[in-house]
Amino acid sequence: MTDSRVCILLVDDRPENLLALEAILEPLNQRLVRAESGAEALRAILRDEFAVILLDVQMPGMNGFEVAEIIKSRERSRYIPIVFLSAISKEDEYVFKGYEVGAVDYVFKPFNPDVLRSKVAVFVDLFLKQKEIESQGDELRRSQRRELDLQHRTTLLESEAKSAQQLAGLNVELKLQAQELEEAIGSRNRFYASMSHELRTPINAVIGYSTLMLDGIYGPLNDKQREGLGRTLKAARHLLELVNDVLDLSKIEAGKIELSLQPVAVPALIDDLLVTVRPLADEHGSTLHCEMDDSNQTITTDPRRVRQILLNLLSNAIKFGNQQPIKVRTRAHDAGGVVIEVVDKGRGIAQKDMGRIFEEFVQIDPARQPGTGLGLPISRRLAQLLDGTLEVESGEGEGSTFRLILPAKVSDPAGVQRELHVVSAA
Repeated sequence: MTDSRVCILLVDDRPENLLALEAILEPLNQRLVRAESGAEALRAILRDEFAVILLDVQMPGMNGFEVAEIIKSRERSRYIPIVFLSAISKEDEYVFKGYEVGAVDYVFKPFNPDVLRSKVAVFVDLFLKQKEIESQGDELRRSQRRELDLQHRTTLLESEAKSAQQLAGLNVELKLQAQELEEAIGSRNRFYASMSHELRTPINAVIGYSTLMLDGIYGPLNDKQREGLGRTLKAARHLLELVNDVLDLSKIEAGKIELSLQPVAVPALIDDLLVTVRPLADEHGSTLHCEMDDSNQTITTDPRRVRQILLNLLSNAIKFGNQQPIKVRTRAHDAGGVVIEVVDKGRGIAQKDMGRIFEEFVQIDPARQPGTGLGLPISRRLAQLLDGTLEVESGEGEGSTFRLILPAKVSDPAGVQRELHVVSAA
């Protein structure tokens, strides 16, 4: 019988520590794999697929940081979440080093068993849901291949078969295929409707309880406890951002994004957005400036999706802008509509990377500014959904200009959505 349990890798050179971790994680009822050295851990990763790795920092021979760097350098294992465990290396430089080599959390010993078990449970749930998404995607691709095959056969039969009997048989087959495809689409839609709750619930639980503890609801905290909970909260929010981006991308590809079109005053929308991102800009030492011409900049579009695009562009500009001023420029487009530019004076994008930044899960420099690698791909697809375009001009050491061009009115949102879905499927 196939073992359906998820694999969790426990790496520590002390057997008693491994035994303690197994006792803490046993209630999760998953497969716990031991490794008493970095070399043994690397061999295990080549053999099995893991949902999360709990990695001790201080080990003889190859320490935890060196093991993590090798794991992240391999295509097979680079996306496995790593949680560092340490009883000695508690200084900030070690913590920063842990995040620098790709860890999602850095936990000090002795740790709270319930908190550690909850963290691992979140990664197990995310791993299982990702496998469900992959399985559902395979099923949909098989349905699409069957549909394309039927379309090809239909063309051949229409050109070669002249008899009414052949055409009648083909119609029956097409009806059956249409019914099968409709059932698959219905199953997919129900799946997406449930995934939002299924994925977000455990993560929101970690965020909620961490926030309550930081607010002192369960009693006072010392500095070390507050620091540890702060890192837990940051890691959980990053994970929630990843889940939200994956779900947004899945909805776009499935044609599930609906537009709410209304007149939008672009200057007012940008002013409101700058108020939202100003705390982030202040935190990174950047100033925000806005330049608008005197033309009419009211368009009919979906304000929520425009905000989503511009919020991502401004967040990127702040994170990668090297504390330089950031400018937002708007002007009327020659063909009608509006042009919105987000300009930063950061280090820019190398020419060899220009074609990759709009690909899913691509991060040019994840160590410097970690993220999901989905913001720009989602923004470009939303721009296409709004009947517009998202372009970039950049040079290494010269900063970047991201240009969003939107029409005066979305001509046929349903048509654009269908076209976007076909392109994504292809």
